[in-house]
Amino acid sequence: MGLESWFLARGSNFNRMRFTFRLYLYWVSIFLAFYVGIIVVVCFLWRVQVNLWQAALVFFIVGMIPPAIITYYFSKRLDYMESDDPDPPSFSGQKTELFHFNGRTEYPFDEVMQRIDRQWIISYSDRKKNILKFRTDARMTSWGLGGYLKMEDKEKILVIIYPINPRSKREKLMVEQLLQLMKSVLG
Repeated sequence: MGLESWFLARGSNFNRMRFTFRLYLYWVSIFLAFYVGIIVVVCFLWRVQVNLWQAALVFFIVGMIPPAIITYYFSKRLDYMESDDPDPPSFSGQKTELFHFNGRTEYPFDEVMQRIDRQWIISYSDRKKNILKFRTDARMTSWGLGGYLKMEDKEKILVIIYPINPRSKREKLMVEQLLQLMKSVLG
């Protein structure tokens, strides 16, 4: 059970927190788990007494500040996913494609939303403007991808996919793969 699932199962306001802050808490909790494990091993093996204030200060410096800096670095891209900004993103590394869509219902945007929701996490939607923002799941080895979709008319869909980490070669490859997958999802 992941950290996010644990919080959601307990009925907290965790799902109302912004994704950026949840990601920061995720990284801090991972660092805390490793840090506590290391302290326990060091105390057990070498019988070293650990001063609680010093341990807390070291964790603050090493376990909280670096994730805050890294999350802040990506915060513009992460916050855009949940913002109500209707303008398309303009991030480096993004790819744009226009897809032809043949809807099977009289509400094609709802059909598109349903197809996207099966594959990815919808972070924002506006039915009046036919705009949808979505993201892939963030993992330990990847920050994931963000997506912007706008149904321009009943048959044309503009899709923009952007990496959260634009310098990652792996995420650049994932952008191309996601566009190919999007073609089969919307086709």
